[in-house]
Amino acid sequence: MRTLLLSLLLLVSATTHAQQQKVRFPLWTFHQKNVRIYGVSLGAYSLNENVNTTTNGLRLEAPGIGLLLCFIPRAPWDTAHDGTVQEFPDYKYPERTNGISLSALGAMQYQVNGFTIGGIGQVTWHINGISLAGGMNITQRMNGVQYGTINMCERANGIQIGMDVSTDRLRGIQIGIINSSKNTRGLQIGLWNENEKRKLPSSTGTSGPDYTSIAVSIPREARNSSS
Repeated sequence: MRTLLLSLLLLVSATTHAQQQKVRFPLWTFHQKNVRIYGVSLGAYSLNENVNTTTNGLRLEAPGIGLLLCFIPRAPWDTAHDGTVQEFPDYKYPERTNGISLSALGAMQYQVNGFTIGGIGQVTWHINGISLAGGMNITQRMNGVQYGTINMCERANGIQIGMDVSTDRLRGIQIGIINSSKNTRGLQIGLWNENEKRKLPSSTGTSGPDYTSIAVSIPREARNSSS
């Protein structure tokens, strides 16, 4: 009964949130507050905590702030000094994209359901789909596929690919030169793999690593559950 009442309250809150948005079609800017855009949304930069905007279609950002994202000291949802983490319920994300999001240099986005590409750097609170960035790609929650030369995620459900790949919680696969996970149920494929149980290089010896070999690290819990 308590669960049912809570679900109804969340549904009412989400409906009210959506009703406050004005509908725009087929071309508008995602910088305007309280709008729901069907078609193409345009803007120069991202991240406005009070915007309350939804794009259904194609979101285009130019030039974007991707170059600056490569120098951020920590993930923006980590309010850090007291160790707390900033999280939003799904229905309270200030900006949401359902479709495709493209940014010349890269974007800082709240939620993307679909496909997103950032040229240099990209930060996303919640991605359901595919997230690609040429340089740094940081997400809080990822369900799908995430690629970035430096690939960081707090909770990864799916596949992470890059050169330096890390997550706090992995449910899926990591593929990279260096992989690390603190809570692992899945597979790590790389030259150096770290998880809560072990550190595993591809090879040892004074002559250096053999770059043609692949090290696969499977946590003991995953092996036991499959047997």
